[in-house]
Amino acid sequence: MPDSLSFTLKKRATAEEIHADLQGRIDRLSARHEKFRGCRMSLPRPIRQREDGPNWTVDGFPGLPPGCFTDMVKLLDQARLEYELVS
Repeated sequence: MPDSLSFTLKKRATAEEIHADLQGRIDRLSARHEKFRGCRMSLPRPIRQREDGPNWTVDGFPGLPPGCFTDMVKLLDQARLEYELVS
């Protein structure tokens, strides 16, 4: 079988389940690094999927402390690779 046929199955989850996972990741990060305390993400919402891309996004990071944006985007990008949003 050619190597080009490999793919990853995404976990299917509701917006609330994805949000809880994201917040858990943020909480674990904030336990190790104080600057992340108080970081939050908004609830995921569906978007039109392009090819094999994610079918959801978030609208922002409410109350984001200075210096945390890049790390929050990394967490979000990783979760978007792992999860497919379902109703």
